[in-house]
Amino acid sequence: LLVMIKLCAAQHKQSCNNPIYCQGDVLHVVQTAKIFNDSKTFVDMALVNPINETLANFYAMMSETDNNPSREKIQEYVNKNFKSIGELEEIFPRDFQAEPKIVKEINDPVVRAFTKNLVSIWPTLTRKVSYRVFEEPDTHSLIPVQHPFVIPGGRFKEYYYWDSYWIIKGLLLSDMVETARGMVQNIISIVERYGFVPNGGRVYYLNRSQPPVLTLMVYDYMKYTKDYEFVRQNIGALEKELKFWLTKRIVEIRKNGKIYILAHFDSSSDTPRPESYFEDIETCSNLPSDDEKYECYTDLKSGAESGWDFTSRWFFEKDGGLSDKIENIQTRRNIPVDLNSFLYKSFTVMYKFFMILGKPEQAKHYMDLSESWKEAIENVFWNEEDGTWYDYDIKTGQHRKFFFASNLTPLWAGAYNEDQRVERGKRSVDYLRKHGVLQLRGGIPASMIPTGQQWDYPNAWTPFQNLIIIGLHKSGHPEAIEVARDLAHKWINSNIKGFHENKAMFEKYNAQNSGQFGGGGEYHIQAGFGWSNGGILELINFYHRAKIRKSKGLTML
Repeated sequence: LLVMIKLCAAQHKQSCNNPIYCQGDVLHVVQTAKIFNDSKTFVDMALVNPINETLANFYAMMSETDNNPSREKIQEYVNKNFKSIGELEEIFPRDFQAEPKIVKEINDPVVRAFTKNLVSIWPTLTRKVSYRVFEEPDTHSLIPVQHPFVIPGGRFKEYYYWDSYWIIKGLLLSDMVETARGMVQNIISIVERYGFVPNGGRVYYLNRSQPPVLTLMVYDYMKYTKDYEFVRQNIGALEKELKFWLTKRIVEIRKNGKIYILAHFDSSSDTPRPESYFEDIETCSNLPSDDEKYECYTDLKSGAESGWDFTSRWFFEKDGGLSDKIENIQTRRNIPVDLNSFLYKSFTVMYKFFMILGKPEQAKHYMDLSESWKEAIENVFWNEEDGTWYDYDIKTGQHRKFFFASNLTPLWAGAYNEDQRVERGKRSVDYLRKHGVLQLRGGIPASMIPTGQQWDYPNAWTPFQNLIIIGLHKSGHPEAIEVARDLAHKWINSNIKGFHENKAMFEKYNAQNSGQFGGGGEYHIQAGFGWSNGGILELINFYHRAKIRKSKGLTML
């Protein structure tokens, strides 16, 4: 059976080589039967029996029903062969403090109480991998890691790559150094196993990554702990991960007679996402040819790699214009501002690391990379007329001249010449004002286009609140600093209001209305919520914490 499945799978680039969780008849039959409201439920279940026995039981069922089983028969098969318990164990983090220093150093009583509530959420989201997964890894989709970790919450019961960046910030600010270090060690161990960091901690994510922030995680950890030995021990893994992006995700762009090297999102698989299998088949079903369907699946996975799953940012009309239909997704065609800003920032950090480690040749290599990327960001993404950066359409050779929160990521990354810094801050304020962003009461929206996708208007997400606010502040322009402060207080107050009304933190909020959670997309709003907690703690630390500790621990990158 395994040989037959592998021969069929060889025709396409599968999500991974597991014949149940990533490809094959079991996945197809169960997911298209819509046994569960959420497709992710099935691929997160553990096998009751070994893989071969699970497959044999499936084909026995198919034979008994002449390859046309009823939904009830499929449900019976799933109930007998899969279970939803036993992967993760709740664990109380050893380094948890109910009132870490940040709580004690906030003067505003409302913000102080809110911060204490945020800190109290960490133990409810902390998990460790059960011994069962280590003993029988093939019967689980979970990728086992050694140390406890903080999950996002809701349907996201495992660790995720770029979520962990903001979670780790929050843990460090909560003085939970051991947990933060363990999460970084987990991710480094995955790089050592697979050569890159997958989207999340499941085997069905092994076909795609997420925005590259591992180097920045280590930088945050080092700044807080001054643990230079940790950097020395793990610098090889950081290089390995960046090499993945520099070899697997690179495109050449010719502009004004010069070739620039930049990166884009590009999954290595052209089949439906196992965790959204039925939804992907439905999305791509109206495309006229099989080849176009496979391209659609690849672009859906590439959109998931971006972390923006999904958004009109990746949807193209035939003329290159913006579409509001997900079936028009062409993620790989878009050269993204934010991805390349994350890479630029990582290269500058790697330069610092190698200088600290006394290795000037390696430091120069990353300095050269950062200079190359800065030049490309300036010449490919910057639009002088509009005073902002735009994604680049590699097919038309034109800017995607639409508002997305990601447009301002180079301001946060410092991807400009020093003599441009203040002016870029001012122009960014003008750009936000022009698009009506500063008048919104609930935060900065991902886009200004209401498509019903969760990374479109009116949804506001934690990462880009912080990136824009920090970028504006770092520019040094007086008005940009003032706008950054206003946006930060608006976001903090919205989170406080939402928490008081719902007794929960959410993954996204509504930019139109203060305190209201967001919606849209493939699943219902999720509460928890790891990166929302970490991101808001970063802003509280900067804008509400007593200045006496401003030089210690995390400030703004």
